[in-house]
Amino acid sequence: MSSNALTVVTPIQPDKVKELDALLSEIGEDIGNKTGRHIDFAQLTTVHFLRWVILPADNEGERHYLPQLAFESNYDGPLDAHLEELIRVGGAVLARIYSYCAGCPADVAGSVESFKRFLCRYQLRSAAFYRGYPNHSVQDVQENTRARRAIQDFLDDPQRAATLRGLQPEQLCQEIQKYLATVPGLKLERNPAPRPGLLDRFVGRLMDSSRVQLAVGIPVGLLLLPVLVPTALLLLWKESRDEAEPKMEDVVDPRVEGQEDYKVQNQLTHLVEVRPGFFRQLTLRTVLGGINFLARHYYNRGNLGGIPSIHFARWVIIDKGRRLLFFSNYDGSWERYLGDFIDRAAVGLTGVWSNTRGYPKTRLLFGKGATHEEEFKQWTRDHQLYTQVWYSAHPDESVRNILQNVAVCAQLKAQLKSQEAEQWLLKL
Repeated sequence: MSSNALTVVTPIQPDKVKELDALLSEIGEDIGNKTGRHIDFAQLTTVHFLRWVILPADNEGERHYLPQLAFESNYDGPLDAHLEELIRVGGAVLARIYSYCAGCPADVAGSVESFKRFLCRYQLRSAAFYRGYPNHSVQDVQENTRARRAIQDFLDDPQRAATLRGLQPEQLCQEIQKYLATVPGLKLERNPAPRPGLLDRFVGRLMDSSRVQLAVGIPVGLLLLPVLVPTALLLLWKESRDEAEPKMEDVVDPRVEGQEDYKVQNQLTHLVEVRPGFFRQLTLRTVLGGINFLARHYYNRGNLGGIPSIHFARWVIIDKGRRLLFFSNYDGSWERYLGDFIDRAAVGLTGVWSNTRGYPKTRLLFGKGATHEEEFKQWTRDHQLYTQVWYSAHPDESVRNILQNVAVCAQLKAQLKSQEAEQWLLKL
């Protein structure tokens, strides 16, 4: 089952922003619904991550934006089923959230179809969407985690230590399998991983082989030369005219830093204006289209351009192309995450954000930019938004753990020989 992205951006009634902020913050602080007054997110069976974020009004200088409410979810299966579950579980709290939004019909609280139509009316398509484990549902992740923990409990039990000591690897595997068969409700069968399609295999060979890159790149480059040369010259001229943006002072919500770096997983919401003009619009959409294609057909094994810690990420172009919204769910600290951007994926990310205002100086679209480390980090912080509600279905699992658990559980019923058993035990 493949995971998907839903983004809904709705206008907020300007005089209701504070009330909505208070309600969402209350929900965010009670994400486990211990009070019983909010949403029982644990009942959602299709959601990996979701969030609500208020995009504040902005009327400085040439900027004129009304307040909006952004919702994003990373979910399994068809959209209709996801929306129906969300509305069923969210119930009256969901209706209350959207009662602060302009254009919300009065009957959404009592009508699933009316609520679905309202949300779909404001649905936006991702310009680029990355999934760290695209073929593993929420249920798969949780079931694999449960199996892994059962194995760990078995091996850590001091009463069993004496009987397990001295066993050959294949014998130890057999003992683990016998134990797992006794764990109530534990699913031992796993569906085989889907085979990569023809396009995936071709893109993989193209990305991994310098010979294939030369064989394809040279003729394509020659064919596009009449377009690439004037585009590069125009880009250089545009970049030479990019003016430094005045430093933003005291615009970042002080609550932003307070919600970082206290769990295995973290999140980031980032909003920035796109540089004006058709050329920048076209360049931005072309680069995002390329990233979306590679994320679908190549970077689909828990690694985005060398960054192994991203669960899900997406870019969404909003406000009729004037602003770029970025959502990310990742492992580790903010500093480490930004460090990975700089060290491993500066080229691709600079290709995107060099088309937005205030980004560190770039050269030919992909050069420099994020490599100006301090400027890049400050620019990121200046445009970061406070996320009122953020939910993760598996908050203690890193991308690495999730994929490692997949590898372990794929052989839960296999009859492993000595070397295979040794390799399998090393994954634990």
